[in-house]
Amino acid sequence: MKKMKIKKLPLKPKGSTFDSKIGKLDWVLFVILLIYAILVVYPFYNALLISISPQEVYQNSPFLIWPKVVTFENYQKVFTDARLMDGFKVTLLLLFVGTAYQMFFTVITGYALSRNKWVGKNFVMNMIVITMFFGGGLIPYYILINNLGLYDNILVMIIPGAIDTFNMLLMRNYFASLPIEMEESAKIDGANDIQTFLYIYLPMSLPMLATVGLFFAVGNWNSWYNGMLYIETQKYKPLQTVLQDMVTTPSSSLEGGGTTETVSDGLVMAATLFTIVPMMLFYPFLQRYFVKGLVVGAIKG
Repeated sequence: MKKMKIKKLPLKPKGSTFDSKIGKLDWVLFVILLIYAILVVYPFYNALLISISPQEVYQNSPFLIWPKVVTFENYQKVFTDARLMDGFKVTLLLLFVGTAYQMFFTVITGYALSRNKWVGKNFVMNMIVITMFFGGGLIPYYILINNLGLYDNILVMIIPGAIDTFNMLLMRNYFASLPIEMEESAKIDGANDIQTFLYIYLPMSLPMLATVGLFFAVGNWNSWYNGMLYIETQKYKPLQTVLQDMVTTPSSSLEGGGTTETVSDGLVMAATLFTIVPMMLFYPFLQRYFVKGLVVGAIKG
């Protein structure tokens, strides 16, 4: 019986047309991504250049590639300005206290709505979800805030935001995706509902907790709208509201070190970087949890 000969196909040489096309495509993608990176990074770089440049230098050459004169006077004003420092303290309060407050109510609500049917579950779920599509209006909400005694009160930026519907749905879907056998096994061992939640489901939900916590933290750090509408006392305004006042009314003055300083473009950019850099440094540490938790919480349930 004759053996069949298998004809081997010749491998493509390294210098083939196919390889050259792939190499050209890589260079095209590299150039496109490089241009995109420059477009993303340059505004931050330009803000940095403006913040360390004297006002007269920036006015003479608005498009800066490299600093002609370097000064850190604007950053000195930022760190000595009473309004910005008070706003920073308020924002830190919102960041830690507000985030913990929102996480508590959002997580326990999501867990409760992910459990087996209980009396009124569908009604509660529908009442929460409907707030994503319909609102009472700004004027009725303003009247409600005023009647509750929250107007010009720092709590107005914390208490009304106890539950975010979108984040609650993410938590609910994530809890619902976890094996129900874990709960049954815990109850067989004598654990009650609270113990099952604290010692079984909560440790298994760290990716989603990091995701929702990051959402709340970013939202509280960037909070300015409620401060603009409901806060009159200067020392109760969050940092972003103070920055918004600087940007919208650049001819106004800020108090710094006992003196009154006119707001310049460099001071605005220095204050802007002061507000965005902390969150930019914080985000990379939770990025992997953010992506994983967001995907799982959005598609399961």
